[in-house]
Amino acid sequence: MIICLIAGATFSCYLSRPQPGEITETYETANQSFKIRVNRHAEINGGFVGGAYYVFQSAAIGSDSWQKVMTFRHDDPVEIQRDHLRFINNQIGYAFMGWTYAVTTDSGHSWFVWNAEKELPRWQCCNYRLIEEVNLAEDGKGTMKLSPIPGRSGEVHELQTMDYGKHWNAAQ
Repeated sequence: MIICLIAGATFSCYLSRPQPGEITETYETANQSFKIRVNRHAEINGGFVGGAYYVFQSAAIGSDSWQKVMTFRHDDPVEIQRDHLRFINNQIGYAFMGWTYAVTTDSGHSWFVWNAEKELPRWQCCNYRLIEEVNLAEDGKGTMKLSPIPGRSGEVHELQTMDYGKHWNAAQ
């Protein structure tokens, strides 16, 4: 957003980028090895009605040393979707929101983030409800059910994975 100010004979403009503000909601869930937390931050954007930033983090059980997994900016301050944070076992967990998905296979020590903007050919931003459902099995096979906007380039109904979602292909 560009903000312009007039002060006497001086006229100046500057670029104001939205940024995360105060935390307005937090949700945390855990298994026996690691925990996942999402903080919803109000958007600071120069006075206009803002959305929210969702910061996903993980930490080992018994630790307060949180590492950032991913951040997703939504145009609206929607509630944290608690059922979008899941564990398969003590090593594997995943989370998804909008057009982003993150998975760990080592108890939250490292995460792989999938983003439709980069990974889905010809996809056009912004479908905030793109990822409707993700189901993974312990062997790494799974599906991602999408909610495409009719006529939208690059959006399909379902993707499949064989490697916990590090790579997704259109369902046959």
